[in-house]
Amino acid sequence: MSIFYGSGLIVLLIQIACAWHVYRTGRPMLWILPIIFVPLLGCGFYVLFEILPEYVNGASARRFADNVTSVADPGRAYREKKRQVALVGSAQAKRELADECIKRGRFQDAIELYESAMAAGFADDPAFLHGLARAKLLAGEGAAAQALFEKLKEADPAAFYADAELDYARSMELQGKDAEALAQYEKVVPTYPGEEARCRYGLLLKKLGQNDRAKAVFREIVESVRGAPAFYRRSQREWASIARSNL
Repeated sequence: MSIFYGSGLIVLLIQIACAWHVYRTGRPMLWILPIIFVPLLGCGFYVLFEILPEYVNGASARRFADNVTSVADPGRAYREKKRQVALVGSAQAKRELADECIKRGRFQDAIELYESAMAAGFADDPAFLHGLARAKLLAGEGAAAQALFEKLKEADPAAFYADAELDYARSMELQGKDAEALAQYEKVVPTYPGEEARCRYGLLLKKLGQNDRAKAVFREIVESVRGAPAFYRRSQREWASIARSNL
């Protein structure tokens, strides 16, 4: 009996984790149905089709690999990716080099790489659209970034979540569209997996003179991080520090 109870508890915990991930990352809510009513298949398919592709092909996996190599040789990742572009010249190679350029602050180089890759048949690819939009944002081209984020949302609504939603708000704030940016921050804060969105929301409130609301947001960040596990406190240290300095 205890074995069955333990197995049932594990399945329940997996269901809760998957459902929470759907909610926090803005995935289609239709995933909740199979996760609840067909837990083993539903959770399995969710991990297979939503979580694994993002990890294997996404920024998290690339950051992990790059961090490992950069410890011994800080310039190795950039040199290797540049060599791949020279040897292969594929759109994916250009995308990876563009991501490396963004990390190094070479935003214009990243823009050129993305635009070159997208001209080869990837103009509507969600990953490339998001990458180019982010490069434009970081280069200070708010209007161009906003237009690209809107194109991303139209091309693939499912790809317009979390980081894209936050960057979309930032692109509007960069242009001085504070009312629109504020509304977008309010939309993304409840589902963003971290404190960055909430912190940027608080900073915009403060800029607009809404100091009481801003302080309430900053207090939420400090309290959220204070009671969180160690790994979360470490990952959110920058935003918690900003929040504390604005109280």
